[in-house]
Amino acid sequence: MLNAKAIFLSLYALQRQERHPNTFFASGFSPPSSLHFHDVHHQASSQRITSSSSSSISLARGNSNYYKPQRDEKPSNIRYDDGNDGDDYSDYEFDDDGMMEDEQYFIQQQRLTSSIDCPHFGTCPGCVRDTNIAEIDVIESAKLFFSSSSIQKHILHDNNRHTNYDDDDDEEGFYKIKIPSSVTQWRTQAKLAVSAASTWTRAAGCKIGLYKRHSHEVLSIPDCQVHHPSINKAVDVLTKATQTVRTPAYHEDTGEGLLRYVQCQMELSTGKVCLSLVMNAERFKDCQPHLSFLVKELKRNGNAKLWHSIWCHCNDSKGNAIFARDVSRWHPVDGPPYVRESIPGSDPDKREGLLYFSPYVFRQGNLEGFGEIAKQVREAIPRGSKVCELYAGVGLLGLSALLHHGKQQAAEEDGVQGLGWLRCSDENPENARCFERAVNSMSMHITGRTPKKFQNNGKKGSRRKQGRKQKSRPGDNGEMSIKDLMDSMVSENDGSPRPPENDPSERVTYMQANAASALHRGEALGANVLIVDPPRRGLDEPVLQQLCLPRNSKQPYAEKASMVSHLPRHTVNWTNDVRTLIYVSCGFDALARDLDQLLTSSSSGWKLESATGYVLFPGSNHVETVVVIRR
Repeated sequence: MLNAKAIFLSLYALQRQERHPNTFFASGFSPPSSLHFHDVHHQASSQRITSSSSSSISLARGNSNYYKPQRDEKPSNIRYDDGNDGDDYSDYEFDDDGMMEDEQYFIQQQRLTSSIDCPHFGTCPGCVRDTNIAEIDVIESAKLFFSSSSIQKHILHDNNRHTNYDDDDDEEGFYKIKIPSSVTQWRTQAKLAVSAASTWTRAAGCKIGLYKRHSHEVLSIPDCQVHHPSINKAVDVLTKATQTVRTPAYHEDTGEGLLRYVQCQMELSTGKVCLSLVMNAERFKDCQPHLSFLVKELKRNGNAKLWHSIWCHCNDSKGNAIFARDVSRWHPVDGPPYVRESIPGSDPDKREGLLYFSPYVFRQGNLEGFGEIAKQVREAIPRGSKVCELYAGVGLLGLSALLHHGKQQAAEEDGVQGLGWLRCSDENPENARCFERAVNSMSMHITGRTPKKFQNNGKKGSRRKQGRKQKSRPGDNGEMSIKDLMDSMVSENDGSPRPPENDPSERVTYMQANAASALHRGEALGANVLIVDPPRRGLDEPVLQQLCLPRNSKQPYAEKASMVSHLPRHTVNWTNDVRTLIYVSCGFDALARDLDQLLTSSSSGWKLESATGYVLFPGSNHVETVVVIRR
């Protein structure tokens, strides 16, 4: 016998199939065949749904008029009522996308049991699992790690949690597993190797794919099921173009040939592909005339609409590095300079903000799935926080949190502000340019910045005069102003932190520096939330050392390095005010090592609040883990 809850879930999910065809019904999930209205446990002539934000709607026997949440209508509490005031069956919570927890559970279960069914599985090195994609070695290791007694004793008690967690209701244990996207067609960025299709003639063109296991022999994967169809199409068109114009492929043994690697990045909103051709050349002119012939052929026969842009990257090094570190090796050939994507959590119809990616900045292979990680990160940040993000890339996580809390402030009008400020940093100079473009695409009430068209009183040419020199922050030149000194003295005298008044233009900033350098230049001073998304090797040792230091209650509150310049440099705790650390890890071994130091450090005071593993790349032996720790 099915209760009213099951009936509503099935009807609601059927309706969502029309709005979101990529959800579980489109993947083969179907409601129970025995579902009938007369199976309702509580025999009543009608059931009705009552909601604080909608009128009562009948679910009478044989009636399919059920409640449909609209895009802008997200009721926080819906309950079933059989007509008697005392009988409530269930409460339902909706997330940002209007999805109920029960629906999310069904989707997760369907993804856990889905098969990739790739014809290349077994020979292709890209995937280690074709079914049961969460049953991989790294996840089993993670479960053992977080269930160990050495970690369990550092878990926060329920009354100290910022997010809900119930051991009794969670069969998975403390470490949760989520699959944030479909198990197929999720890859929107691919880096592929190139070799000659024939050793006898260039007319056979190039072979494009992945290296076979334990070799440098390229395996073509034209029907890869994890690639987005646009990427498979792009590789097919490129392969045929190399045959037509006889593009010489790079030979690793001799160092001769031209085309070495390709990178395909798909723009989610358009389905177009940004193609980067890695050439075995020192200079752009050394790629000619083959490059011009190839680009012209790529745009023939109606294929011009497939390409967002085409780039050439010159890499004549002898190693296995796909890209040279010198940004001057990048050359735009055709199309716009940036791939644009919506900031996670934004409404594309309202143009709330865009992320900008050039080919030579880091971008996740599963960008849509990474949006779920961004959601957990922004929801773990308390309102009104001052946030610093190290290893920020283009600032995806920080900007998503900035937008989310700014929208909350506007919607609730309870006097609690959004983020106090946001500081991001990374060492690639192109990241800073992408970040600035993203901030300029956001609303002024979110960023606190004056839109460009209103800057400089509308005078033209002022930007040209400034050139590319970045504006430095006041007080960051190592000198301490009188105002900063007085603020520091007052803070020392009464023991209360008194932040200085900040220029609104400094509310959202980016520093071009590696994580350790940014930290020691005061990026995290005054921040109570720190986000880290390091590479696979984990946190840099200077960053880890600072996070393991105990809080220094005698250190004055400061938001700039100049405000603690009067203190001996070795005594400054550069993360003194951080209370929440959000660690996004792409290498579990490094995460386990770093957590062991953070949690076992006797004086740091860190406690583990949550740990969630995301199968971001279904089929691979890889897990992205988001850990929230507080002190």
